Amino acid sequence: MKLSIPHIRSQKLRPYVLPVAITLGFLFHGFFARVNAYSTYMIFMILFLTLCDMDFKQIRIRALHLWLLGFQLIVGVALYLGLHPLSETLAQGALIGMFAPIAVSATVVAVILGANMATMVTYTILYNIVLAFVAPACFSLIRFGDAIPFWTSFWIIIKRVFPLIILPLILAFIFQKVLPKTTAAIVKVKMLPFYLWAVALTTVIGHTIDYILMQDGSRVWIIMVMVGIALAECFLQFGFGRWIGRKYGDVIAGGQACGQKNGVLAVWMAQTYLDPLSSVVPAVYVIFQNLWNSWQMFVLNKKQEVKGQTSKDPVS
Repeated sequence: MKLSIPHIRSQKLRPYVLPVAITLGFLFHGFFARVNAYSTYMIFMILFLTLCDMDFKQIRIRALHLWLLGFQLIVGVALYLGLHPLSETLAQGALIGMFAPIAVSATVVAVILGANMATMVTYTILYNIVLAFVAPACFSLIRFGDAIPFWTSFWIIIKRVFPLIILPLILAFIFQKVLPKTTAAIVKVKMLPFYLWAVALTTVIGHTIDYILMQDGSRVWIIMVMVGIALAECFLQFGFGRWIGRKYGDVIAGGQACGQKNGVLAVWMAQTYLDPLSSVVPAVYVIFQNLWNSWQMFVLNKKQEVKGQTSKDPVS
């Protein structure tokens, strides 16, 4: 299922929305760090508006989802074990960089790029539910000092995941069944979820920059290494996702499902359960993933412009 872009102006502006959001978040990081808490409500609305256009009969777990799930969990544990002898902080950062929940807004971007919505929504639900069980177990095993009991960790995480993932899904389903006219009106506003996501992204970037600038100068070297880890993991996850997605007929969905992370939730998980400095990896990852998303949208926009010009050429 693809989103059509009704206005040529929106199509031309679309590739520049994310760079502008990143720039604003960087320049005004203090302000956006203070209002970052409101991004949760925007994420809820983003997913709800997107799911109103979803055919729920298409939701089913496929082999592609299992490949992506296994890859992220296995590689995450492997990176932790490999980096642990060098630095516990780096190991934890690499782990959370791979384990980070899939962004609920990934569906918005992926569908704009041409991905199948059912594939994205199914993996969003599957991965975040699995992570709610796996993450507390891993964090309890590796956390220094007193371990957080499994069920306590599980309940805290599931309380954050459930409202963002399940409730918008239920609400969209109810709207489709009970308020079809209202749902149809919502579906017509195709680009609203994307622009809401850009606003939420600005607050996340602001929070990220603000946090990094508050770190002690003696930790600059480890922050730089974690920036490198974030870049490598971004390349690895988008690359693998696109590779396996091509084998199952949906390159974009594979890449976005595997690579696009919920930076807000990942940073919170790292700062709550691990060494707080490890949150730099998922925080910086958000910047890299959205630079890649901006490039993909720029390329898509150029292709659509060429296609539009070609369709207007007289037939020889």
